[in-house]
Amino acid sequence: MLKRVGLIMGAVLLGIVLLGYVFRLPLLQRAVAPQLEKAGVTLSCLDFSLTSKLNVYIQKACLSYKNQELVVEGVTANTRHVEIKHAALNVNPLPQSNKVSSPATILDLALPEKRPTITVEQLSINSEFLNQPLIISINEPKLNQFVVNGDLSASATLYNNKVQGQLKVSDELLKQLLKTDNELLNGLSFNTAQAFSFNGVEASLAGNLQAQYDYKIQSCDITNSSKGVLSATYNLNSQNLEFDLSKLKNNVKLSNNCQSLIPEGDYKAFAVKQLPLNWHWALPRPISLVDNNLTLPLITLKSNEQTGQEVDITFTDTFINIATPLQSARIQLKAQLHTDDINAVVLNTQLENAQLSGNYDIALTALSEFLPADANNVKAHGDFTLTQLVDSKPVGKVSTTFSFDKAVAYGTTINTYTGKLVASMSEKLDANVVLKSEFKGAQYEEYKLTDINNTLSAKANLGVGELFAHLAANTQISTLTSPSIDLENINVDSKGLQSRALEASHHVFVNGVELVANHHVSKVAHPFEVIIPQQSVLSLNSLVSQFEPLAQLTQGEFNGRISGDVNLQKANFNLTIDDTSALYNDYLANQFSAQLSGQYDSGQLNVEPTTFNLNELRAGAVVNNINGKIKVVNNSAQAFDISGNVFDGVFELDKYTLLKSQQTANVTFKDIDASKLITLDDKSGITLTGRLKGWLPLHFSDSGVEVTNGNLLNQGEGKLIISNNTAFDSVMQQQQELQPVLSLLKNLDIQKLNSTVALNSDGWLNLGVNLQGFNEPQQQQVNFNYNHEENVFTLLRALRLSDEITQKVEQQYSQKGN
Repeated sequence: MLKRVGLIMGAVLLGIVLLGYVFRLPLLQRAVAPQLEKAGVTLSCLDFSLTSKLNVYIQKACLSYKNQELVVEGVTANTRHVEIKHAALNVNPLPQSNKVSSPATILDLALPEKRPTITVEQLSINSEFLNQPLIISINEPKLNQFVVNGDLSASATLYNNKVQGQLKVSDELLKQLLKTDNELLNGLSFNTAQAFSFNGVEASLAGNLQAQYDYKIQSCDITNSSKGVLSATYNLNSQNLEFDLSKLKNNVKLSNNCQSLIPEGDYKAFAVKQLPLNWHWALPRPISLVDNNLTLPLITLKSNEQTGQEVDITFTDTFINIATPLQSARIQLKAQLHTDDINAVVLNTQLENAQLSGNYDIALTALSEFLPADANNVKAHGDFTLTQLVDSKPVGKVSTTFSFDKAVAYGTTINTYTGKLVASMSEKLDANVVLKSEFKGAQYEEYKLTDINNTLSAKANLGVGELFAHLAANTQISTLTSPSIDLENINVDSKGLQSRALEASHHVFVNGVELVANHHVSKVAHPFEVIIPQQSVLSLNSLVSQFEPLAQLTQGEFNGRISGDVNLQKANFNLTIDDTSALYNDYLANQFSAQLSGQYDSGQLNVEPTTFNLNELRAGAVVNNINGKIKVVNNSAQAFDISGNVFDGVFELDKYTLLKSQQTANVTFKDIDASKLITLDDKSGITLTGRLKGWLPLHFSDSGVEVTNGNLLNQGEGKLIISNNTAFDSVMQQQQELQPVLSLLKNLDIQKLNSTVALNSDGWLNLGVNLQGFNEPQQQQVNFNYNHEENVFTLLRALRLSDEITQKVEQQYSQKGN
């Protein structure tokens, strides 16, 4: 009975075992899967069996964790070792979750002292970021010590609180595996062996790096080489990624062909000399990346040349938010440049909150040869502030002061120049530029200027619509000297509006002379207008004296207007001279008036015939009521139809061409009061009454003025009385035989007077006189011929010196030096 019961119980137990083995897979999944799901792991497939050696053989197992899929096949496991023939890991993007992840903690692996070691003959890792699967093998020669071979070489050791190991990576692996079309990576080559460590909160790398990056711009080859120790850390909780490149030596080399990138021009040779081809850069302090915030405490860039090119650039306190790089960028930069051609260039600048500010200094011994100017001891310094750079609407202010000792350009020499430029832009895009210039002197050929001060300003709104620029300028020049004229106290105030064309006006004071000029400059025309306001002629004396030192303007006013087109070389003008008097040595002209109208066309000046009036000319003899006409024909000026009163008579001059050396002018006169003519010499003791007429041909040449074949006639009867004339009485005493004849002239009724007139250029006058008349007391008819010579220039000079009116005017103005 007991035997039968035992057999039955054994059969039942064997049946249960056989049923358990047959239904092992569903039973194990029902038992294990819920436990795995509690850890977030899903077991989707499992097929295992027991071998004859009681090893567990897993034909296939499928696991997934947070969208990461792992499939293992051919797994043989026992108490000593687990061997996996093949494993495939699909790395997928992590699922989105609104849950706040708990902070990472230090690893607490609770590693067992004994467990089976693991070997993975082939692990295939797939990802959308990989160009092809990553194939590796994993071996655990000792407990918790793993060796990785295949596409990736590494070793790792597990501790209860950390993982440590070694990792080797090269550019060939990255280029083979990474899925990217970025051509910039084509020139990258590197090898690195990194020691890594991870404690559950922080991961770290440290090891040697040897890298080279080759890049090409057209024919310019750029090579960066880096060698040294690279270290990095990453904290899971703070998400702080930190790199330490301080022990890397980094060099950049540019090929000689890089110089071809500089555009062709006169400046290329200069630019090539300033361009270093070898550079050294460094990051002496660690850089960090936290929440898209990149911090670079210090970056240095230096030229590595032995040819005198010294460039030193330093970036400090650099901060960039990768998500908004332009808006968040903060950086401080200091750059220094020194070459054989440049004494020093120093730039300090800061960028923060989209605001750029800084200052600079530049010093040059001389300008480069490619510039169209030569200058020495050139200096410049200034500062700038720019905001709203991100919006492409910069707002700010720039100021610079520059100077040089001497500069020569286009034949012009400038000495001791100092300039200051200030430019600003408002939020409404109102631009304002002011340039103030000051230099001691300038010279162009024979033209010299001294003490020049100029202020130029421009205002414009750069917003939408047509651009209108409002211009203003003030120029002050102490003196301007030239071979033909010297000017002083020059002051020009200018205003203008620049749009499609330039409209400008200039208020000018030169040597006290005032004028206003307006002009309009466009692509097709350049009309202008010059207005000379009503003003005193006394302001012209400083100009007149340069052409005629003995000339002085004593009173009067003038005004005028000129209008035309510069491009067409045409202009019309009007000039009014009113009540103007002038003193020339001891000649005095009173109250000259004229209104001139004319045209200028392509180098030819023409003035319409215009009447002029001169109230009085005091030249020893006093000439009154002079009237005449003036005209200019093709740059030839001529006075004609001139008439006036002299010696109570009338004279007329047919024509006289100004600035013409060889010419003849004919003067006729009539009704000349003989008594006034003869009393020119009030000490002669000769009295002559009656009226005279005649004509005088005036011949002008380089040697002076002459009269030939002139004639003097009487008009009606006259009277000659000689008394107390020393010369006449002396002749009568010396020549007793002529006394009867000469005595008839002492009281002579003139019936006819006819005299030839000749005047030499030296002033000697020769008169061939024929005198016919009747001596009433002696009842004797007289026919008398004689020649008279006298230097009329000397006589008139004596008369002018005795002219009290002329003397007073001369004293009043000559002593003032006006």
